[in-house]
Amino acid sequence: MIPALVLALVLAGGQWPVADPTILSAFRPPSTAWGSGHRGIDLAARTGQEVRAMADGVVTFAASIAGKPVVSIGLPGPGSRRVTYEPVIATVSVGEAVAAGDVIGTLAGTGGHCGGEAGCLHIGLRTSTGYLDPMSLISRVPAVLKPR
Repeated sequence: MIPALVLALVLAGGQWPVADPTILSAFRPPSTAWGSGHRGIDLAARTGQEVRAMADGVVTFAASIAGKPVVSIGLPGPGSRRVTYEPVIATVSVGEAVAAGDVIGTLAGTGGHCGGEAGCLHIGLRTSTGYLDPMSLISRVPAVLKPR
């Protein structure tokens, strides 16, 4: 586990899925397809907190997998990219178009990826060829000082 990082970043064309994001665990790609690693990022969040779409897309999955509530959103453009949020109780339906910032559900109190920790949202970004760092959806905006 890395120290929690408080982020002040802006999404490229979108927004963070929760307010005041703090990263609990960063992306660590596996060295092989079946190797160990962390195929996403974990953000601190509160049970019942609204979860918002990071970018425009279409809901491709909104149900439970092995007792874990999951929402996946397919992103436009090449590469068959999709963002997955867990554990999220969906308020959207498969086939529904969502815009960046739309509420897609609420954080479930159980069933999370984060080792049983309450208050953790896992976000994954996958393409047809493998996992990518979800931070690649985020652009850092430099601070600009302006004279008075």
